Amino acid sequence: MKANRFLAVAALLSAFTLTGCLGGSTEPSRYYTVSAESISLVSSAAIDARIQVRKFTIDPSYQRSNIVYRESAYDFKFYDLDLWATRPEQMLTQVASEYLIKSNIFKSVDLKPMGKPDYELLGNVNAIEEIDEGSSQYAHLAVQLTFRKVGEESPLWEKRYDERASMNKRNAHSAAESISKLYGKFMQDALENIARVK
Repeated sequence: MKANRFLAVAALLSAFTLTGCLGGSTEPSRYYTVSAESISLVSSAAIDARIQVRKFTIDPSYQRSNIVYRESAYDFKFYDLDLWATRPEQMLTQVASEYLIKSNIFKSVDLKPMGKPDYELLGNVNAIEEIDEGSSQYAHLAVQLTFRKVGEESPLWEKRYDERASMNKRNAHSAAESISKLYGKFMQDALENIARVK
């Protein structure tokens, strides 16, 4: 009888421990975003044309809210509590539209169809991650951008960007900050090229 009661109490304590009911606090999730950096003005007068930024596609490995980090070329890990505020492909789509508005190249920049646009910007995210190599940490962002006239398959301009940037610390905040800077660099170059070929 005592043995059965002991087993029942032990099982109950184990259940409490697994569910965090013994007074232990669960650490809250932390959310990060890629923000639009300051860029040089690309055009002083917007052309009378509309561009739609289509929702970017993304490599399935990164199609999640968890921030990815890697310690070698062979592993692929996720932070449990450090998350993107929105899915990476949605986030980079939104920020690309902010850059286009700042650039003043086009009279109208849309994320959703508002009548037939004249041009469209498409993107594919190949990688968005933190890379930890020994005592060094890097943010890695790889994105392909395509600018074309609506209804035409051949792009007016297309480029694949793939770079790393050193991080100050090994944490998700530093990764988000460095990825933002990389994306700003990519978008500055992209906008300058788009302004030339539009």
